[in-house]
Amino acid sequence: MKKNSMYLFFTALTLMFVACKSQSLDSSVPFEIVEKSYFYWVGGKQGTEGTTIVLRGKTSSMNISFSKLYFQNNEYDIVPEFNSYGFEIKGNFSRFRDKDMVLHKNPAAEYGNTPAGQEKKIPFDLEDDQAVLLYSVNGLEGYHKVSGIKKMDKVFMP
Repeated sequence: MKKNSMYLFFTALTLMFVACKSQSLDSSVPFEIVEKSYFYWVGGKQGTEGTTIVLRGKTSSMNISFSKLYFQNNEYDIVPEFNSYGFEIKGNFSRFRDKDMVLHKNPAAEYGNTPAGQEKKIPFDLEDDQAVLLYSVNGLEGYHKVSGIKKMDKVFMP
């Protein structure tokens, strides 16, 4: 009896953690993504680099808004642009190389070093060519998974 109750407890605990990790993704959405691509870019200043993702689509609803995009373990704040053809969502994520750390026998010489930051984890498990778009229709939020995002050539900016 005790063995069965332990088995039931661990099964329930496992299911609880799995349910917390996953968000429900909508399969039926009031918009259509017609073009999707991303590219890596390198800035003119040493250590400056990032990723830009572009999604273009069509929608029949005028009460739709887009607020976040999750892509390659990063969260993008986005500002969609609506026009007569549909919409364009552009997200940009920048990374700046931190200054070098000083490693020395004398601990006083290492003063000013900061510990490496923890990598932020998004709430979805995605492949490199997948993204999740957070949208809202009439105040009701939903998540839509976008797959098959095309990787473009790296761009070098001055």
